[in-house]
Amino acid sequence: MLGFPRHQDTMTPRRLAVLCSLLLMTALDAVAQAPLVTPQSPDVSLAPVAWLVGGTWTSDVKDSQDGSVTHVENRISWAANHAAIQFVTNFNGKPNYNGFYAYDAARGAIRFYYTSDNGQLTTGTATPDLDGKTLHQEFDTTEPNGTISHIRSTIVRDGNDAYRFTVFLKQNGAWKQLFQIMYKRRA
Repeated sequence: MLGFPRHQDTMTPRRLAVLCSLLLMTALDAVAQAPLVTPQSPDVSLAPVAWLVGGTWTSDVKDSQDGSVTHVENRISWAANHAAIQFVTNFNGKPNYNGFYAYDAARGAIRFYYTSDNGQLTTGTATPDLDGKTLHQEFDTTEPNGTISHIRSTIVRDGNDAYRFTVFLKQNGAWKQLFQIMYKRRA
């Protein structure tokens, strides 16, 4: 009987306990060695943000206080290893943000990281809606002096070549909309 010496025709409570313990340890070992997430290719893992790749996304943002206009260009492309989606955002022709999206298998989430020209570091998570056109982003921006702001944004796709970008900042326990702009893709 499973390699146990036969002392009697019936199993004793002690032998039954040993057998159950061995079976439980074998099962737990098998579960511990199984991957928690089925590995996916970057194309599949990053599909919710892959539609952003290609062309140049542009917007002209008017300052409500002084009326000045900032021309924004966002170039988004696959990284050379095709395991991340990288972006560079220029304000009036000057690089301002440089970052990337990548899939974090340990968290089972799309993560993004970027830096600004003044030394900010931003890290966050991008979560797609089931509607396939809305992306919710939660992130923390660390200023060069060490202060941290918790921010949310939404990207709502409008066809293949436009999206609405809305940013919210948490102030006094409530989410306040900072701005909303439309981006359009040019070839």
